[in-house]
Amino acid sequence: MESYLRAEISASAVAHNLGLLRGLLKPTTKLCAVVKADCYGHGLELLLETICPLCDHLAVATPEEAIAVRDLGCAKGLLAFFTPCAFGSEAAVRDALEELIARDVSLTAVSREEIEVLAAVATRVGKPARVHLKIDTGMGRSGLLPWQAGLLFESMKKHPGMTLEGCYTHFASADEADKAYALEQLARFKQAVTAIAGETPSPRDGLTRHAASSAATIDLPQSHFDMVRPGIAVYGYQPSDAMHRKLPLRPALRLVGRLMQTKTLPAGSSCGYGLTHTFRRDSVVGLVPIGYGDGYLRCLSNRTSVRIAGRDVPICGRVSMDQTIVDLTDAPSARVGDEVEIISNDPSAPHSVENLARLAGTIPYEITCRLGRRVKRILVD
Repeated sequence: MESYLRAEISASAVAHNLGLLRGLLKPTTKLCAVVKADCYGHGLELLLETICPLCDHLAVATPEEAIAVRDLGCAKGLLAFFTPCAFGSEAAVRDALEELIARDVSLTAVSREEIEVLAAVATRVGKPARVHLKIDTGMGRSGLLPWQAGLLFESMKKHPGMTLEGCYTHFASADEADKAYALEQLARFKQAVTAIAGETPSPRDGLTRHAASSAATIDLPQSHFDMVRPGIAVYGYQPSDAMHRKLPLRPALRLVGRLMQTKTLPAGSSCGYGLTHTFRRDSVVGLVPIGYGDGYLRCLSNRTSVRIAGRDVPICGRVSMDQTIVDLTDAPSARVGDEVEIISNDPSAPHSVENLARLAGTIPYEITCRLGRRVKRILVD
């Protein structure tokens, strides 16, 4: 039975985007593709076979995501941003860390307590724990403060079962036109690296320094260091409208459904919860089987369009949990069963990921990551 909602995922678009990103880098700079959140909603199982050979490293958020990558057969370097030292019972933490260390997953550490837990588990496993120190240079989110970096590194050296593989930070505003704050973060990161690796760090010391997200990879080349960590750009979306430089990225996702019903409503009729739209003429309306239960944002109500029978037709009334009403009056050839393009892979389309994000007052990340389990993802090339 055909799924009523289908996300068509283009592996060739992802390969194209990775090629563009690789082209920005020096030969010595590694490319780490971020595949967290099910490849930003695009489908890890669908895309890993394409992504893995085209990058040097991968990154995920959670331990579960890291294990999923390993279970799918990717043996590339793999960094988990979350280390499960604070989750669950002591036994559960130990078991999770044992599996991650045994399967060569690099782990993030931000405190002496985490280092001690990791060292103890690594000794039990009989295999060094690969650690990346995360440094908070001004995001105010996770990470240790720059002045703590040298101290934590000294603490690590007391534990023979630890390998400092890398250190990294994350920018708060690299996607903005004004790079002043990003450059401040960059300076703080360099100071922290100096506390760990000395005044003249070299790739020969084995320490991988990384800071650049998609925005910084494209727009802040001085942040590339030894490795970059693009995420949203891998899947074909510009990090923001404010960037000085933009790549000709190819969006990897197109979302389609089927027109499930049509009928005619007389002029003056209203529709949807709260009756927020009134038809000024006799109108043919249709039902599209998507709603906020599928991740299609309710705030798009009365504000955007979908494409049916070659026409862009407006959404009328509020987006419901499972259904959305559209005005088909200007698409007279539309019939029940016709394909409805809900999200376009054409960046210039009114219903592209980026344009929907603008209308919703959000970012492309949220549009793709919110797509739910009822949306069947399939590779189309």
